[in-house]
Amino acid sequence: MATDTFGTHDRRALRTRPSTGVRIIAILAYTGFAIPVSIVAMSMFGLPGLLLAVILAWQWTRVAGIGEHYSMSEIVGEVAPESPTSEPKSSGNASFDAYRSDLMTRLEEEQKSFEGFLSRLRAARDKAEFDEFLDARARKQIEGPSPYAATQPQPS
Repeated sequence: MATDTFGTHDRRALRTRPSTGVRIIAILAYTGFAIPVSIVAMSMFGLPGLLLAVILAWQWTRVAGIGEHYSMSEIVGEVAPESPTSEPKSSGNASFDAYRSDLMTRLEEEQKSFEGFLSRLRAARDKAEFDEFLDARARKQIEGPSPYAATQPQPS
């Protein structure tokens, strides 16, 4: 068992998660075994076959670590090295790191200005469409009532 400097045991060293390929093969092998056995057992032996199917279904959670329960800190600890950080790692070249930082800042500013431009463009298009609608409505009112209005009975 692995221990840290304080003598406590590292829980992650106690149980290792199999690789994805191993897990997939284990799932396929178990499924290929458990489903046919369950069907044959239930059809031939009735209640004992059903009991066997339940046992195989219960054991499903133990196949290749599918049903392992990890604490939130363990999950975060496993995922954190793979997630990008807000600050990129240093390349070892100070001038390149400065160039990259300036470039990223400039690109972020350009993205914000472009998004602002797109929102102004959408607002202008919406205003133009609304103005066109109002003009069409005003033209209809100037042209007079529709021919269908004369066929409708007038209230007395």
